[in-house]
Amino acid sequence: MSGAPRDPGRPLAGRRVLVTRGAGQSAGLVERLRARGADVVEVPMVHIAAAEDPRPFLDAVKALGAGDWLLLTSANAVHAVAEAVAGASLPATVRLASAGPATTEAIRSLLPGRAITAEAIGAFGSDGLARALALVDVTGTRMLFPVSDRSSATLADALRARGAKVEVVMAYRTAVPPGVGERLRAAIATGIDVLTFASPSAVETFARFGGAGCTVPAVAIGPSTASAVRIAQLTLAATADTATDDGLAEAVERHLAGTAGNR
Repeated sequence: MSGAPRDPGRPLAGRRVLVTRGAGQSAGLVERLRARGADVVEVPMVHIAAAEDPRPFLDAVKALGAGDWLLLTSANAVHAVAEAVAGASLPATVRLASAGPATTEAIRSLLPGRAITAEAIGAFGSDGLARALALVDVTGTRMLFPVSDRSSATLADALRARGAKVEVVMAYRTAVPPGVGERLRAAIATGIDVLTFASPSAVETFARFGGAGCTVPAVAIGPSTASAVRIAQLTLAATADTATDDGLAEAVERHLAGTAGNR
């Protein structure tokens, strides 16, 4: 159904967008969507919490030394490292590897002044970082890989196969916020035009707590999240070109612009 002409400065006016990102991480995306005129409904699917026993992670960070690598595949991992050093600094000789623009942005903000030795460009996440390190001789190199309780071992296994000494340590947990099922069902019932997902764990929680069978199209921040959307048998409408808040907001706009004539 056609309606009044859209304001080009607010292309998402009249559209309701569900943001499932964690409560402490959604502000950038929400701001960008609202600037485009969207009616944003926030129902966080995940809550980032410290590891139940933080000592192994803290000890591993403190043990980093000359020539070691720190593999960072998410902004959450960067936050955990920044808290672990607690105002001190990482040794200047520690090499940083970043899994894409959102992680790099967090490094620049939380670990200022640190150069990034290897960065995933084009393909993000663990797969992208594995490609970025493909030409680096990692034989015998010690690498610290801070992960969540839901992380895959794919990157660590690939690097170990090439001779690296990869230490995988849980830096944080991905918990489910209380009352998420009730809040999710109430939000869907109000009418949502598009879902947004910024992590596979958010998709899994969505499907587990009331979103299974939902027919609202979804926009994913990157390939691994898009894969989780498909596995959950949700409708994937678009994947962001860059794994950032800007990229996700632009993907929402791109998708909804293509459906404008059907309203």
